[in-house]
Amino acid sequence: MRGRIVFAVWLSLAAVGCTGSAPPTQPTPVALGPGDAQTAANGNSEAVQRCLDGWQNLRRSDGTGFSSFSECVKYAAQGGSFGSRQTIYTLTATGTGVGDFGWSFATAGFITATTSFNSFLSTSSPAGCTISSVTINNPSNVSPYVETFFNPRCGALLVGEEAQTFWNAGPFNHTGDYAPQAVVEPPVWRLTITQQ
Repeated sequence: MRGRIVFAVWLSLAAVGCTGSAPPTQPTPVALGPGDAQTAANGNSEAVQRCLDGWQNLRRSDGTGFSSFSECVKYAAQGGSFGSRQTIYTLTATGTGVGDFGWSFATAGFITATTSFNSFLSTSSPAGCTISSVTINNPSNVSPYVETFFNPRCGALLVGEEAQTFWNAGPFNHTGDYAPQAVVEPPVWRLTITQQ
C-alpha cells in the first residue's frame, strides 16, 4: 500500500514537472514518514491531494501553517480541515486628538461588509487610552470609513472615538497600503493589509 501511494505522489510530481518548455527533469519522490502511507490511505484523499499541490500555502482551520509535507498529510488524513490564509489589517494614526495610536487584527479573508472587531493582535495608544473596538464601514466602497473607539474616553478632551474616511483609497479588497487621498495632514492615517 505504501509503495502505491509513494508511486502516486511521484507520478503527480512528474506530471507537474513536465508542463514547461524546458526539458523535464526526473522528479524526486516525496518520502512519507513512518505510518504516513496508511494514514493517507485511511483519511481524506482530496485533502491529501491539496497537500501535494502546495502544503506551504495551506493553513489549519486555526490559521497555523505546516512545517513539512508529511505534517500536512497527517493532519489532512486524520480529518483536519483547511482554513484560509489570515488577512491582517493594521492601522497607524499619528497626530490625532488623542495622540498616536494603532491596532492590528486578523480575519479569515478580506472584509467585504461593515464589520466591528474587539479582539486584536496588538494595540498601541497613549497612556490612559484603551482601544475597545474598531469598525470598518463600507470596505467595498471607494471611500471606506474607519472608526476606532476608546473606553474609557481619553485625552484632554475625553475623546471616545477617532475616525477617518479613506477618501478614494478603497475598496479594501487586496493587500497593500491605504491612505486617504487629498486630506490635509496631520493627522496621518495609514492602513496596511497583508496576508500570512
